[in-house]
Amino acid sequence: MGELNFLKKTEKFELKQNNKIYRGAIPWILLTSKNKKIIYISTSNRNLENYHYMLENYFEEKKSKKYSNKKIEIFENISSKKEDMTGINIKLLDILKNQSEFVLFINLQITLDVFFEKVKFLDFKIGKEYEIIKTINFLIENGYENSYLIDKKGQYSKRGDILDIFPPDLENPIRLEFFGDELDSIREFDIDSQKSISKINEIKIFGNALSGKNYELVELIEELQSEDVVIIIENEELLDYKMEEYILLNREKENIYRQRYENLKNKSFSMETVNFTEEQLETFKTKDKLEKLSEIKKVELYTKNYDKKVSEYNEIYKKKLLKIHNYPLIEGFVIEDVFILTDRELDGYIYEKKVKANKGIKYKKVNQIVEGDYVIHVQYGVGIYKGIETIEEMDYLKIRYADEDILYIPVEKLDRLEKYVSYGVEPKLFKLGTRGFKRKRKKLEEDIEKFAHELIKIQAQRQSQNGFVYQKDTVWQEEFEAAFPFEETEDQKKAINDVKRDMESPYIMDRIVCGDVGYGKTEVAMRAAFKAIDNSKQVVMIAPTTVLAEQHYKRFKQRYENYPITIENLSRLTQSKAKDILKNIKNGTTDLVIGTHRLLSDDVQFKNLGLLIIDEEQKFGVKAKEKLKAKRQKLDVLTLTATPIPRTLNLALLGIREISIIDTPPTNRLPIITEVFDWEEEAVKIAILKELSRDGQVFYIYNDVKNMKNKLKELQDILPEFVKIEFIHGQLPPKEIKDKLKRFEQGEYDILMASTIIENGIDVSNANTILIENFTHLGLSQVYQLRGRVGRSDRQGYCYLVKTRGTTAKGKKKEESMEKIEGIKSGGFQISMEDMKIRGAGEILGDKQHGTIETFGYDLYIKMLNKEIKRQKGEFREKIENVEILLREKGYIPETYIQKEERLNIYKRFAMLEKFEELNEMKNEIEDRFGKIPNSMKKFILSIELKLFAEQNHIQRIDENSDYYELYFLKNIPEEKINKLSENLDWKDISNEKKTEEYIVKRLKKIKLKDYISKISKIKC
Repeated sequence: MGELNFLKKTEKFELKQNNKIYRGAIPWILLTSKNKKIIYISTSNRNLENYHYMLENYFEEKKSKKYSNKKIEIFENISSKKEDMTGINIKLLDILKNQSEFVLFINLQITLDVFFEKVKFLDFKIGKEYEIIKTINFLIENGYENSYLIDKKGQYSKRGDILDIFPPDLENPIRLEFFGDELDSIREFDIDSQKSISKINEIKIFGNALSGKNYELVELIEELQSEDVVIIIENEELLDYKMEEYILLNREKENIYRQRYENLKNKSFSMETVNFTEEQLETFKTKDKLEKLSEIKKVELYTKNYDKKVSEYNEIYKKKLLKIHNYPLIEGFVIEDVFILTDRELDGYIYEKKVKANKGIKYKKVNQIVEGDYVIHVQYGVGIYKGIETIEEMDYLKIRYADEDILYIPVEKLDRLEKYVSYGVEPKLFKLGTRGFKRKRKKLEEDIEKFAHELIKIQAQRQSQNGFVYQKDTVWQEEFEAAFPFEETEDQKKAINDVKRDMESPYIMDRIVCGDVGYGKTEVAMRAAFKAIDNSKQVVMIAPTTVLAEQHYKRFKQRYENYPITIENLSRLTQSKAKDILKNIKNGTTDLVIGTHRLLSDDVQFKNLGLLIIDEEQKFGVKAKEKLKAKRQKLDVLTLTATPIPRTLNLALLGIREISIIDTPPTNRLPIITEVFDWEEEAVKIAILKELSRDGQVFYIYNDVKNMKNKLKELQDILPEFVKIEFIHGQLPPKEIKDKLKRFEQGEYDILMASTIIENGIDVSNANTILIENFTHLGLSQVYQLRGRVGRSDRQGYCYLVKTRGTTAKGKKKEESMEKIEGIKSGGFQISMEDMKIRGAGEILGDKQHGTIETFGYDLYIKMLNKEIKRQKGEFREKIENVEILLREKGYIPETYIQKEERLNIYKRFAMLEKFEELNEMKNEIEDRFGKIPNSMKKFILSIELKLFAEQNHIQRIDENSDYYELYFLKNIPEEKINKLSENLDWKDISNEKKTEEYIVKRLKKIKLKDYISKISKIKC
């Protein structure tokens, strides 16, 4: 389809004072207006986002070139950051000065700010010469701060020939790479991975500071001589109301704000939005009534489900009374007696915006070791890391042991060192040169061997029972997946493929999908359930609370709406219909049933159950867990979790239960800002009003059900009268909970006070502030889950942890842990680890393992146990331990090239490499992020190449001499393996051959070995 039919009608619409316009028509009226420069102001960020999205999508779909000259931009200072306001100012200046046609959507709060008329900038173009020192001086003078690795707007970083800059007006930072003074490359890079994502030929870099005279918005427009700019304000009455909220937050600016607001109203005109009445909506939802309407009025339907709607309204469609277009709109409207309807009016479906995924692969940090941390060496035990020291052009990790003894570990052997993760107990430092740790290690290795054997037995039992083998994906499956309104992240795709592979194998599936709240676990479950139903199997999904079950039910219903799939919800909320639901489950009419532990009752019987999906298993009681465990023996099981319980996590890490990790946040997701403060009326009031002032809503967590009404009264007393508050807790009737949640979701009140009942499943994108009172009385993972209720959209989320009385020692640790976890990507795992530290090891993998974990620390223990399990299963790829590479110059990473913790991090990643393919990727990443690799580091990389070569070819040691290498092969390897390697290496250059008791030694010219390594490094190992 080309042009949208209704645009010819919106072109005739004149923008004037007190127009009443349907909200759905606003973006199209602004697009087609004869007014070329429009600024549209609203109190509702949600409205602005929807209008902007519709127009942006229209241009992306290339519906028409007719209006393509119009610049469409949205301005929201939803993050409250200074650099964002600077970026807004810069973009606004640029558009007002340089664009001849535009539609700008701006929220009211921005219009009350001040704007500057000038901003300095530098132009950069590939091939031109620049003095880097002058560029850096410009950045410093114009408000940029220096940071070794950039992580926010307004920072710059100089590393060798690389200059990274994050301008305030751009979505991604910019990397400039120089060759001398010549600009060699301009690249956009991803903030998370720090890797380049696209190349650019030229760019304008603005300063992070504004100058010149300051203006309010209307003065700035006049100053730039833009007399033809039309300013429209939406719903003046609502704007007046919102103004009072801003003033409550900024009493000292009351007079200034009131003056600016009056000036704005004098220079603009107001339009009022209208929506369909309840009576009209009833007409649209009833086919007969819709047909009658279409006989007297023109009716057009714009939908994302074209085929379904043509089939559903076939009779009206055939009579040509109803036009159906395969193009989704967010909301319907009436224009010149034509009714434009959407899925929203007909089905109550809220249009999902398609989100573009960030192409940068997320960079996963290893368990970061920081100076002063306890570490454990596989040979020498626990010591304290004291930093990196360079000795004779080689880097060593300095570890302090008991009696101030120092151990120096070559950086290439960093894989033998782990961070020591303890459980609330300070570990004792070992003495170097004593046999204490070796003896302990030997005994504990025997325990690990026995324990590994037990775990393998459990897994073998499960795998010996053949499961149902599902067919490959059908056309329906592909069609269903294509309708997903977001782009999958790479690790979400991997989780989906892992689950499908399990289902298509002959073994019974027992997989955990672990990912933070909002990272896309539910979509993985939806696709697995669809596959099972497509293979004529029934599916059951169990959630720990009625609220979460209800949320899942709604989401699955919406996602499956185009398919003949019957879904039921069985919980306290549907008790009245339980009899019919149970009957349908038993006779197989129901394909998918979602509910609480009620589904584990004996009266729930399935005709052909194939898949069990468990959400947040750790929330279930002991009895429910036992029943789930029994079902696991016979059924395919998929478990979804954000913070796995330690036992689950460990069994997964050990391969007893399979695990898929989704740790890429959705595009534009901002880390939640977390603050801890003591309960004070003013602090609580400001936190709440700050959110309400940006058109948002607030969760207030108060877990004392008995006193909840008193707390509600206390909040009402300190807040303005117009703030509406409601409360819910688990002891209320399920119907009341459901009703209050629905009303909160629809924005009927501003604050929802709740017990921890909302911990799972509540997803209100407009609620982006949460206050958690007495947070130290809750489990750390509970606090984490609650915190995850906000920051689920692209808005900045705020979590305020409120203390009301003296905090215990455990409470203090919780506070410290939350600070530590702030902004971490795979926080769920981190929380599980921190929780274990606070609680102590307890029943992690059984009491017998407690001492082993305390001795080795969690990381090393898991590593050793995993290795032993693989060995016993015959899956362990034997590589030579403790390979020695004795080069004349081993090389190192100069501190001038890579600094601080990042240097140790890079060393650790090099030490853990196992394939040449990974080494090549690593080299490319290093060069991209830090510039041309210096010679000293090239020598270090050669030592890593030789180490990989040695590990894969049974070589214990490589010695470098002036014109040859001496290769020490293990004596106990089969002669044919050496002979095969000899053929590949072309041994004609060997000058002599000798045998020792322990090794077979071969001598080889250096050039040949280097050539061979270069050749095999290009082959996937």
